[in-house]
Amino acid sequence: MLFNENDLSLQQLFTIKTLTTMKQTGFLHRSLLLVAMVGWALTSNAQRYETDHGRVYYGNELLMHADARSFIDLGCGYAKDRHNVYMDGRVLENVDPSTFRLKDRRTWRHHEQNTEEHQAPRGYFKTNMNVYYGDKKINAVAATFEELGGGYAKDAFTVYYCGEVVKGAMASSFRYTGNGYGQDTFDAYYRGKKIK
Repeated sequence: MLFNENDLSLQQLFTIKTLTTMKQTGFLHRSLLLVAMVGWALTSNAQRYETDHGRVYYGNELLMHADARSFIDLGCGYAKDRHNVYMDGRVLENVDPSTFRLKDRRTWRHHEQNTEEHQAPRGYFKTNMNVYYGDKKINAVAATFEELGGGYAKDAFTVYYCGEVVKGAMASSFRYTGNGYGQDTFDAYYRGKKIK
């Protein structure tokens, strides 16, 4: 300190300590304000669906074939109208909007991250005829398809992990056992790979 504390009165000491504390507090407030402004700027530029004057936009991009009257933002980057289903502003081909539903709300972007290890960012969803993992169509039978948890799913014939086929797994007996593990009658699997 520049001053000798013994030469100063209590009033002067209190004033110096108060000014020092105010400088530190002012720096803290300015820092918090800066962080808040940066966060606001980043979230305000996030892509989202909007309708304006009978037109539908994803961010600044006009969705030419979207029907504004029937358009619904489903969250998680998905939306639909009476003709199409959209993901991140793109049309998902061969997806029936009348039967399309988001299945697992826990995996949506604006919710807390799922505590399940290595969980899919978008997960599985199905229509009457097709099954998708995110925006990728997988060759699963929709009528017998079921999610098992932890990224695992199966239909009557095949087991999947995060949209990929689990080689050698028997769908008839396969089950998810937790923490990235699954098993069938003969083998155990970790994150879709057979444990040897």
